Amino acid sequence: MLESLEGRRGVARAKPPVPAIEGLFGKPTVVNNVLSLAAVPSILADGAASYQALGTGRSRGTQVFQLAGNIARGGIVELAFGVTLRELVEEFGGGTASGRPIRAVQVGGPLGSYIPEHMLDLPTDYEAFAAAGAMVGHGGIVVFDDSVDMARQARFAMEFCAEESCGKCTPCRIGSVRGVEVIDRIIAGEDRDANLQLLEDLCEVMVDGSLCAMGSLTPQPVRSALQFFGEDFLGPREDGTMVSRTRGAEG
Repeated sequence: MLESLEGRRGVARAKPPVPAIEGLFGKPTVVNNVLSLAAVPSILADGAASYQALGTGRSRGTQVFQLAGNIARGGIVELAFGVTLRELVEEFGGGTASGRPIRAVQVGGPLGSYIPEHMLDLPTDYEAFAAAGAMVGHGGIVVFDDSVDMARQARFAMEFCAEESCGKCTPCRIGSVRGVEVIDRIIAGEDRDANLQLLEDLCEVMVDGSLCAMGSLTPQPVRSALQFFGEDFLGPREDGTMVSRTRGAEG
C-alpha cells in the first residue's frame, strides 16, 4: 500500500525498517485498518474503560464477524470478543444453508485455518485462537458442510496465493504455484508420502521466507486441512473407490 501511494508498483517491502520507523516517503507512518478507526468514536464518546469492559482476557472490545459460505443466514455481526464459533455459526448464522452437518469452519479470512466441527466451542479471542493454530484476522468465517473436500480447499489456498501474490519474493511467487502442483499429485495418488513431505517442506519455506503475510500465511489453511482432515488427501484407491472419511479403511 505504501509503495502504491508513493507511485510505484504495489509490492511488499522488506522489513526492517517497519512503517512506524520509516514508512510513507521515508517518514514514520502508523497504518491502521478500518475496524480500528471505527472503534475510535465510541471510545471517545464513552471512555476507554467502557470499551475495555467488553471482551475477554487480553482481547478487549468488539470484533466485526462476516458469516459466509454454506450458511443459512449470512451477513455481518459485531460482538464482544469471547463469543464461541458455535454461537456465531449456529445461533446467529442458523447453521448450514444445505441443512447438512457442519464439517469445517474457516476463520480469519481466505488464508485462515480450517477448524473442525468438534472445536467449534473455541472462544473468539486472540490467545485462544493462537493456541489452536488459528487467527482472528479480519473476522471472516466461512462454513462448510460434510460434503466438502478439504484437499481441494487446501489446493484453493495455494491457488489463491498464486493469483494474489505481488510477485516480489520467490517463496510466495513460485512456492504457491508449486503448492498447487504438489497437491494435485497428492490427490492423484502419485507417490503420496513423498509429496506430502514435499508439501510440508514447501510450507515451511513459505512461512520462513516470504516477505509479507500473503506467502507466510498461505500454509496455515493447508496445514490445518492436513492436520484435521488428512483422510481427504488419501484420494482414490487403485480400484477407483474413495477412502471413507469416517472409517478411513473402507470405501
